[in-house]
Amino acid sequence: MALEMNQPVQLVLQRRVVRSRVIRTMKQEVYIDALRDEEMELTPLIGDKIAVRWAEDDVLYQQIGRVSEVLDPIPIIVVRLEGPPRVVEFRQATRVRVGLPLEYGLLRPDSEMLVTTTMDISSTGLRFPAAVKLWMGLELRLRVRVEQRILEVTGKVVRVAPKARELRGRQSWETAVQFTKIAPGDRKLLEQYVRRQQSRLQIGRS
Repeated sequence: MALEMNQPVQLVLQRRVVRSRVIRTMKQEVYIDALRDEEMELTPLIGDKIAVRWAEDDVLYQQIGRVSEVLDPIPIIVVRLEGPPRVVEFRQATRVRVGLPLEYGLLRPDSEMLVTTTMDISSTGLRFPAAVKLWMGLELRLRVRVEQRILEVTGKVVRVAPKARELRGRQSWETAVQFTKIAPGDRKLLEQYVRRQQSRLQIGRS
């Protein structure tokens, strides 16, 4: 459950939670990007103890660390992590592992739509293996078939696996997308679908 380059993180500083991202990791040290201009005064000092939080699937994790360096002029915050991460929050949106037909492409109307299947889905987002390495913050057009309906939504890339893996003889990058535009009716349909799938899985296990 290691932090990865470009992964969004939250820092707990002076009882405030601020957003940033990982620039790189080296063993137990994490290099974190500068805070936003309006939060610069919260930049910690060397030796300060801070908490680093990040989301993985539908869980928010936290790990304590100590600031080992503050590199100017940006400044980049270098944190040496201590101890294991712990769960601080389970997100409300239930996620289910299921392979649904999915098309994805750039927002441009003339953009080519690539075909794949989902790895999992919730009412707030999904994961899928992308044929190309996408980048954080990229917005995508998505068409996902849920039972007999095709849902057309817009999503933002929030996580990309740093390394490709082999899938059906081709390279692919595990990519997580958060929905930024989805019709209320489609979100409700997804919530109902996920609940039904979860119930089937629980019945199957019992």
